[in-house]
Formats: sequence, C-alpha cells, structure tokens
Amino acid sequence: MKKVRHYMRCDVLFVRPNFSVFDIARVFSKNHISGAPVVEKGKVVGMISISDITKFMSIHLAKSDFITEITHDPSTLSIMLLAIMKMGKDYNDFKKELERLSNFKVKDIMCRNVVAITPEAPLFEAAGLMEKHDVNRLPVIEGSKLIGIITRADLLRALVD
Repeated sequence: MKKVRHYMRCDVLFVRPNFSVFDIARVFSKNHISGAPVVEKGKVVGMISISDITKFMSIHLAKSDFITEITHDPSTLSIMLLAIMKMGKDYNDFKKELERLSNFKVKDIMCRNVVAITPEAPLFEAAGLMEKHDVNRLPVIEGSKLIGIITRADLLRALVD
C-alpha cells in the first residue's frame, strides 16, 4: 500500500507568523510554490497560501476608494488588477494603501485550522482529507514535528508511479 511517506517532500519550506504578507508573496514567487506551513517554536500553527493572500488583498483593496466596480468574485486577482489599472492619477494614494497592507503579518491572515497527516497514513487518506477540507497541501507531522508536506501534485505523481 502506498503511504504518505513514499511521496511526501521532506525539504519543506515553512514561514514564520511574523513575516509580512508581501514577504510571503515574494517567497512563494521565488520558490514557485503556492502555500506553506506556518511554524512557531517548532510547531505548525497555521497554513498560508496564495489564495489566502489574494483574498486578503482583494478584500482590503475593495474597501478602499480604488475599486468601485467589484467583479463577480471579490476573492480573485481581478480586484487587484482593477486597482492597478485605475491607479493613474491616484498612484501615490495607491502606494500608501499598499504600504498599509504590508504591515499585516502572516498570523493575521493564515488559516489556523491545520489539517495534517502522519507519514504512515495511506495516500487515499491524504486525498480524502484534501478533498474534504478543500486544501491543496497537508503538512506531514510525526509526534509534534513537521517532517514533510504532501500536495495534490504529489498524489498525481503517485498515480503514474
């Protein structure tokens, strides 16, 4: 039986709760990842993803004076793109708004309800947890220590192995 330990990634990039929202966006972009565990004092205390950042940014920009036409889904990048397109004469105000948003930390927007799995769990359990909780990655925890991460892409890899 294929288990999580056979397909998890052990080189887990994790972030700290006090990192800024923009620091995390840079880390994700640089490392070509879309989410990571949030670790404090050696324990996983949350998860953060691009969709968390995007939702946070779009909600806060939608509350500002930069966006008057909200599209069909305020949790998408469309809000931010509209804000950037409209910044023309309001560029300095827009920069100030971004500076204000940069003060928010990962702990302010991370998902605190961590869905995790053990390395000995079967892959179908990982797939079921991802589906049930609508997440794309699970931290792999042994005892209380983060030892890996398994993603939907890893599950796909297992299908073709």
